Amino acid sequence: MKDDWYKNSYRRNLIDMHIEDWNEEFLSKLDPENYVKMLKLGNVKSTMVYANSHVGYCYWPTKTGCMHRGLEGRDFLGEIIDLCHREGIDVVVYYSLIYNNWAYEQHPEWRIVDLDGKTSREKPGRAGRYGVCCPNSPGYRKFILDQIQELCENYEFEGLFFDMTFWPAVCYCSNCKKRYKEETGEDPPTVINWDDPAWIRFQRKREEWIAEFASLATSAAKKYKPGVAVQHNSAIVPRSWVFGVTDLLADHYDQVSGDFYGGVLEQSFICKLYYNLTPNMPFEYFTSICYPNLGEHTTIKPKELIENRVFMTFAHGGAFYIIDAIDPIGTLDERKYRMIGEIYKKISKYEKYMGGELCQDVAIYFSFNSKMNFVENGRRASIWAFEYNLRLPHLEAALGAAEALRTSHIPFGVITRRNLGELSRYQVIILPNVLRLSDEEVEAIKDYVANGGNVYASKFTLKSKLSEVLGVSSIEETSEKYTYIAPTSEGEVLLSGITKEYPLSIPDSQIKAEFSSRGKVMATITLPYTNPDDPTKFASIHSNPPGVPTDYPAIVSKDFGKGRIIWSSASIETYATVFLKHRSIFTRIIKSLAKNPFSFEVDAPGCVEIIQFHKPDEKRYLINLVNFQSEIGMPNIPVENITLRVKTEGKALRVTLLPDETSIPFEQEGEYVNIKVPTLQTFCMLALDYE
Repeated sequence: MKDDWYKNSYRRNLIDMHIEDWNEEFLSKLDPENYVKMLKLGNVKSTMVYANSHVGYCYWPTKTGCMHRGLEGRDFLGEIIDLCHREGIDVVVYYSLIYNNWAYEQHPEWRIVDLDGKTSREKPGRAGRYGVCCPNSPGYRKFILDQIQELCENYEFEGLFFDMTFWPAVCYCSNCKKRYKEETGEDPPTVINWDDPAWIRFQRKREEWIAEFASLATSAAKKYKPGVAVQHNSAIVPRSWVFGVTDLLADHYDQVSGDFYGGVLEQSFICKLYYNLTPNMPFEYFTSICYPNLGEHTTIKPKELIENRVFMTFAHGGAFYIIDAIDPIGTLDERKYRMIGEIYKKISKYEKYMGGELCQDVAIYFSFNSKMNFVENGRRASIWAFEYNLRLPHLEAALGAAEALRTSHIPFGVITRRNLGELSRYQVIILPNVLRLSDEEVEAIKDYVANGGNVYASKFTLKSKLSEVLGVSSIEETSEKYTYIAPTSEGEVLLSGITKEYPLSIPDSQIKAEFSSRGKVMATITLPYTNPDDPTKFASIHSNPPGVPTDYPAIVSKDFGKGRIIWSSASIETYATVFLKHRSIFTRIIKSLAKNPFSFEVDAPGCVEIIQFHKPDEKRYLINLVNFQSEIGMPNIPVENITLRVKTEGKALRVTLLPDETSIPFEQEGEYVNIKVPTLQTFCMLALDYE
């Protein structure tokens, strides 16, 4: 077993095997030799092999659980591990935590129970397929520890991946209620209220408990196999509070990993979040080979779409996992592996150049305590996570900010409270409608600004102690859910193209704030003639035109120490994914806060994303360009005449196009190096060496 196997492994594969055994044909044609043949055909460097699945049956001759009947006692896991190692393929063993139908059925006392006394397989429809067990159940905890010990003591493998480390529901089983009572002296609250310390205390316990459960599994794996690399699926990190997953999980894995099925914006955002969250590089990004997600078994994604996904991950320094699903009888579709093999062969040529520090001039702050919505207050906590589709205002604003920055080619990253000690690295910090900031976070941000940093904050971020910096005496939310922002004379340049008569529309409420010390007011709130929620009184039947100017500040700029804060009463950035005007205004605000030139500038369409790394020890910059035009896989239209300007720390010696290492003409103009990028089809990697 190689302890650092993952450092140079970028081409990875996972074959889903969540297969029942009620039909004697299931897995009857499973052939380990052919399984590994497909991996070789796919140019896979590392593979994830199932030890069990959500169904709960084991793929090895277990003494602690129940083996899948279709294997007829054959040690599938052991055979695959041996064959992979013989071919030089690293093996990560997959183990499903919490989701385990066999354990759920055999031990009803282990089940997660919601507020209404219901368990998961009592749910109607497809949701009822999944049996989920409570991580606070003593019996279930012993069971998973026994299984981990059995795996680690009997097999040699490089990594261990724990899936589904989250709360599928708000659990009120006897074990959860007992533990909460013992630790707090209280009964768990049953009504959501984000203004109630008792409810927040309960949520923090849920977060602590899932992290402690992850620690239990990780510690056991490293006890029996000290060099093993452990991952917990962290796809839930940006999802709602119900799952209970925060950065606390990061203390219990070696790389951050997760499977995602959204568009290019989601992928770009997640790659940057994962880059700053992972303990070790590369982070891992998973997606399915079938379109659009794991719910489809036969519709294969176009090669062009998968190639875009692979290169977007690779451009951020991440490892890519392609997820296939085995046929119930145990066969695999060879066509998929031929296609993956062609794509992986392309990226293999770039692997030796990887590494460096991501250039991030601007940081979007993602708050784990803000994955909620104040409109939830007063609702009963009878909730199953995947059925809870409430909007997450903070996440929407964070994604909007990311869309504006990436399409405007502003070098940025996504940071969390784990990066509070590194804020000075960034020219601008964005607080996108952060619904809840802790005192620790506020103090770190205040210190950052006082020492010369610059912050953009929007809407509910003002509910934190950051309001003291801005001199806010009171705040309330407009009752109108459609509002406007009108520029003052101070803000005419910032809101270019917007006037008092025709202000910027905000399809949401805003914050009405009273300031004891206003700073510079760049814009004010304008309301529609009537409340849009009143159907009996309106000005225009189809829309809600502006009609009531107010003196409430909509955009305020205030100096604090050596730095500056701009606060907006609306999360303008939220609408950057939809409206070009909002995107351009938000981008202009961010540029106005930056004191120095950015790491790079580029003249290119928004479909081209630039991700740059600096390798100071080698005196080299790596510049990755990804052309991602279609989320359904249409071939990219080549982009020509891209002009790239890279800020360097010294005199440029050469610019080369990798992996062929052919020279590219360049001109140095002060601290910038001007480069004409060759025609860009999908991916381009450039190296700039300096002295």
